[in-house]
Amino acid sequence: MDVVMTQAPPTEDTTADASTSAPAPAAAAAAGAPTTDMAVDNTPVPSPTLYIKNLNEKIKLDVIPHHHYFPDSLTNSASPLPAIYFYNHLVVLKKSLKALFGQYGQVLEIVAHSNIRMRGQAFVVFEDQESASKALAEVQSFPLYGKPMVIQFSKSKSDVHAKKDGDFDEHHKQRLLTKEKFANDFKHKKRQQKLQAKQQALAQEQQRLHEEQHAAHLAQQQQQQALFAQQQQQNPYHPHPQYPPYGAPAGAGAPSSLPSGAAGGVPMVPDEYLPRNSILFLQNLPQESTVEAQLVSLFQQYPGFKEVRMVPGKKGIAFVEYDNEYYSAAAKTALADYQIGPEHKMKVTFARK
Repeated sequence: MDVVMTQAPPTEDTTADASTSAPAPAAAAAAGAPTTDMAVDNTPVPSPTLYIKNLNEKIKLDVIPHHHYFPDSLTNSASPLPAIYFYNHLVVLKKSLKALFGQYGQVLEIVAHSNIRMRGQAFVVFEDQESASKALAEVQSFPLYGKPMVIQFSKSKSDVHAKKDGDFDEHHKQRLLTKEKFANDFKHKKRQQKLQAKQQALAQEQQRLHEEQHAAHLAQQQQQQALFAQQQQQNPYHPHPQYPPYGAPAGAGAPSSLPSGAAGGVPMVPDEYLPRNSILFLQNLPQESTVEAQLVSLFQQYPGFKEVRMVPGKKGIAFVEYDNEYYSAAAKTALADYQIGPEHKMKVTFARK
């Protein structure tokens, strides 16, 4: 049966196959095909079997209509009916390899499979090692169907030579063990990949949730800050018994006299009139050892809280820091004159700058 192909049509005649299916390596070199560009590992011990990779998996085949005669059930006579024949690409590949490598010696077997693990690979089994060595040297990097072949000696013995040498049973047993080990390693690798993909997806989900929570927290802080700023614009200073509201006449409700500073009698601004600061100054605190924890519990309930700092060697005072002066002002207003102990009413003011 004749088969028409676009590149290398194999026929029943080996000599004809060699001339039609694959041009000679010398012609490939003349056509500019790569011969020494691809580095090949020739470390395996020379053997009569060659291992080939980088084979073209997608050989384009033409479809040929033929006439086949089937009996006509109605007239009991033969009538020509058109039939379509497809040539399997693996069969074409084997025939082309046999035609090409058959020029260097007797080829006993061509082993090629279409499964995923062996795709694009093949084994060419020669009668002797000399033929295999000659073929490897001359066909290396030959572009079969447009792809340069990568050839090296096979690391394992072929079934044909194992049967000839009389150790096929042991050879077959070792091959099954190797195949089982490869399958187990492949399954383990797949499990590890699935586990890593699952862990990565979980980490991405946790990161997404964290970002959403952080964004929600920032939005809440911005909303509270905007609300507080709006309240401060409407009433910048809250009324206080010790000093008049903002805009009140001078001297109304204010102390009768301002204390003088230590240097040159410069008047010192009372704590109640200090400008805003992100740091608050606390006075009249109890001297118990648990006062710091109590202050943290009190002030951290207000947004923007950063830390409480006690003053070493000085009892009864402390500092509380917030992110900005708006947050500190809100905490100051809420906790001013807070009864922190039976005999201690906490005094909260802005710290001096």
